[in-house]
Amino acid sequence: MANIGIQQATRPHVRFESRPEEDRAASIEAGRKIYKDVDWVVITPVGGRDVVENRATLWLANIRDRAQVGQYDAEWVEHFQRMYDMYKQGKELPEDGTALRMCTTLFTPAEIENCLSAGIRTLEQLASINEEGMGRLHMMGRALKLRAQEAITLGEGRGDAMKVEALTLENAQLKDKVGELTEKVSALSEIVTELQAERALEPPKRGRPAKNEALAA
Repeated sequence: MANIGIQQATRPHVRFESRPEEDRAASIEAGRKIYKDVDWVVITPVGGRDVVENRATLWLANIRDRAQVGQYDAEWVEHFQRMYDMYKQGKELPEDGTALRMCTTLFTPAEIENCLSAGIRTLEQLASINEEGMGRLHMMGRALKLRAQEAITLGEGRGDAMKVEALTLENAQLKDKVGELTEKVSALSEIVTELQAERALEPPKRGRPAKNEALAA
């Protein structure tokens, strides 16, 4: 099982659920299988593929111990503990940030669904995804991340974020074109230099004799 206590750059998405497990003591006493509900936690890194599962109480105790020696963010521990307490009370767990489903003026329905399928659930998570996360969003990954970052910075909704995204992407495209043109110019310069060098090595061509020299002969 993957290490469950290593701190990540961005707080992972955490989900609690109950699973049936056999209660061995009760089964032996009853002479048949008796099941009980056990709380589990499912941890998904933002934009990552690896999913870690463990018993909720064991996982919370593990990260709390790590926080005491500086190996885990203590604020994260308290946040996850509050989430678990709310889960036990049957309350709806809030998203850790601005839910992407609420950002319909920033992203299209397809963009939101693509983010959710990649394990990215909030605007803040999208703004901080790593290269792996952007790769899971394919060609639009970098553009969506940039749009999320600008939306958080500007706080003015779709218009300004979209403008900044468009200008940034246009600037990147122009830089790529300039780079391509520079390479072409360099290649042409090398060809011209080679031609000049070859011409310099050629013997001089003999021209027609002058008119006076021909008459004298």
